[in-house]
Amino acid sequence: MASLHSRREVLRFGVLGAAAVLLASCQPKTVTVEKEVEKEVTRVVEVEKTVPVKETVVVEKVATPAGPTEKTVRIIMPAWATGEVPFDRAAREFADLHPGVKIALQPDFDGWETKVLAMIASGSLEWSGAGIASSASSSLPRWILTKMIQPMDDYMLASKEKGAQDIKTDMLPVLVKASTYEGKFWGLPYSFENISFNWRTDYFAAVGVTQAPATWDDWMVVAKKVKDWGAPQKIIATSFIPDLDASVGALIYSALDNPFTDEMLLNWESQEALDALNFYRDLVRGGMTPPHGFDGYYDAYMAGKLASLQAQSSRGVWGQMAFGTDKVVTSPIPTYRKGSGAGTPFWGNCVALLNKGPDCQEAFDYFVYTMGPQNTAFQTSVIQSGKTPVYQSAYDIITNNPQFGTYKWMFDMRKQVEHSVPRPFNNYFAIQETFYQKYIVTFVEEGSAMTAKECADKILADSRAEIAKQKL
Repeated sequence: MASLHSRREVLRFGVLGAAAVLLASCQPKTVTVEKEVEKEVTRVVEVEKTVPVKETVVVEKVATPAGPTEKTVRIIMPAWATGEVPFDRAAREFADLHPGVKIALQPDFDGWETKVLAMIASGSLEWSGAGIASSASSSLPRWILTKMIQPMDDYMLASKEKGAQDIKTDMLPVLVKASTYEGKFWGLPYSFENISFNWRTDYFAAVGVTQAPATWDDWMVVAKKVKDWGAPQKIIATSFIPDLDASVGALIYSALDNPFTDEMLLNWESQEALDALNFYRDLVRGGMTPPHGFDGYYDAYMAGKLASLQAQSSRGVWGQMAFGTDKVVTSPIPTYRKGSGAGTPFWGNCVALLNKGPDCQEAFDYFVYTMGPQNTAFQTSVIQSGKTPVYQSAYDIITNNPQFGTYKWMFDMRKQVEHSVPRPFNNYFAIQETFYQKYIVTFVEEGSAMTAKECADKILADSRAEIAKQKL
């Protein structure tokens, strides 16, 4: 721009100088003036009807409307999710159907949440959506309470995508509830998981057992049998994973109609919670689990050295892929007493719209196109990944397709979750998990004098202290 102005100044003064000479001499002269314009137009005019002057007309540069440009809608999505279900393929299909809109999925990275919050604060956010958050867990509440995400309701109403208006009516009510806070819908789940009992039918059959254990007592009996039978082959009878929600937390769920107190903490002081800790310790010390109840569980499971595993329901499908659909079955977890309890901990795997994102309507429309109830191909991929579908209509895929007979266990998971109690809408469960993992190892160590009550009291005291710090 500086060079353009300089040239214009030179030209302007050139015109003035030429005019001065013309007037001084009163002789006809031809003056040529050049000026940088969008297009130079030269015309001849008469000065005083006797002096022809060549003049350049100044044409102001007027911006012409830009042609269609491609809008890039950026979404942060973890690699495990894009590797599990066809988010990428759906992004390409969506772009083909929506000219001018491109969906760019970017893998998450260390510290991405902090960066997003900083960009929201500075008004420079470049992403519109993100995944995966867990509803009925700690991550979706954290995203909401930190104002990292925004409600989806207005975008849902405005969406013209097929299936958008059926989302909340077709979705399992317990999952709608898990994504709702202060009357607004915040996280759109594409699947859900809950804690299940995944067991090897061939190993159980070797000790005369053809059904999953229904109660803790049944579990202990079959675990002892499998331990003795599998000892020569180094087959471990059963295992947990380290997470509170899949281990003692699930045991507490299976024992109490309401696992939480008015403080929104697990009811660690109940007799059922103490019994859960003791049952866990007895399995570990009895040699029926890996050390501490979970050490090396995954390698043992995938190596065929684990007869049963209480974990996420998808782990059963992992086992089926490794050993055959006839060798591994996913069943509801054993309960404290037959029929007791509040289901299991569960969570929806959700995507969300980032607060102040630049293209949130387009991001939401992509989510609907990809994950909505109308996209049966996507729902089929979800089922095949071992995740349980969130829409009632998706269960017709399992019912109507004979090839999906091995996924009928998902009906049991749906039934279990439909009467489950969602975790409180805060991060208290995650806080308890931190201290649970701190004390459970000491509690189950051979020779440890720590009692179940002492373990529970320590978890509870430390959790309360941490929560009090957050409130300051």
